[in-house]
Amino acid sequence: MLQAGLARPARSSNAAVCSLVQRLGGIRAERLEWAHASLAARLTDYRPEQLENALQRDKILLRLWGVGGAEMIVHRADAPAQVAAAADEAIQWARFLDANLSIDGARRSQIMGELLPGPFSRSDVARRFERFLHLTGKAPPAVVYQKIIREAGARGLLLWCNGEGNASRYCSTESWLGEVITPKADLPCLLKTYLSAYPPAPIPDIANCLGISPAAVRPMLEEVGAVEIDVEGKPAWILESDLPGLKKAPPLASTPAFALPEQDPLLTACLSRDRLGTALSAAFPSSGETPGTVWIEGRLIATWRREADVAEVRPIGRATPPPRALAAAFAQGEPRLRPRLVR
Repeated sequence: MLQAGLARPARSSNAAVCSLVQRLGGIRAERLEWAHASLAARLTDYRPEQLENALQRDKILLRLWGVGGAEMIVHRADAPAQVAAAADEAIQWARFLDANLSIDGARRSQIMGELLPGPFSRSDVARRFERFLHLTGKAPPAVVYQKIIREAGARGLLLWCNGEGNASRYCSTESWLGEVITPKADLPCLLKTYLSAYPPAPIPDIANCLGISPAAVRPMLEEVGAVEIDVEGKPAWILESDLPGLKKAPPLASTPAFALPEQDPLLTACLSRDRLGTALSAAFPSSGETPGTVWIEGRLIATWRREADVAEVRPIGRATPPPRALAAAFAQGEPRLRPRLVR
């Protein structure tokens, strides 16, 4: 938690937001409110316009597609490596579209060429496809041909430029940045970023987040200066230069209370259910999406889900979170939500 920016929140600014996103390796952003909550839990006095400035005014941060088909906010300097890492996703989306559309890859490229440089909306994509689908008589669900955005995004051809949900708009990376994103495979760099932010890490978690096999991870560990250590009887890896940091972590009792959204980087990076404590493993015994989490004194004590402006908090086990600590947790990361205990 210290390395992920949660144990000692830094003071927020436009520059601090950009630096934090780069240090974390990116933030999931299928919903922009998740990114705001993740940043607010790590930065004191965080304001949403700080992220919005970095995305739209300064263009230091980019919202595009990464490994696992996830929409991500990443630092511009890391975009070539992120796009290269998502190359397999682009192939998978192409195969999906080949199987579900009566329009081949060449025709999809033609349609995308008509939409770019943009901006264009999801509705614009639907209208372009319907012109061709009418001729073939084969019309899949509208959600299928929205995937052309992900196919092009995973290739680094386009990115998000404004809007949210169905109102999202996209444009070419060249028109937005003044240059194209040239994919540059640099898995060692991504591995080093991951180990810097989420140590100590077991190999399966590293492999999942990088989108590669465990066997491909092993030879890179020595290359980036990682060493194996024992964590409660299980092997994990940490950068040798970060070993002293294990001794500098603050006591659990002094860790600020915080609430994390369901797709916070800490949760998506630590896929092993028991890695963040037995409570997480007990609360989520199977893989898949998790609800939001509440942490007090460095321990997971509850989960929560959003209902309008209320956070429905479900304690884990029989202990009830202290009201003052619970209020402090949401004040840090989700200040607009009112926590309410439910069983």
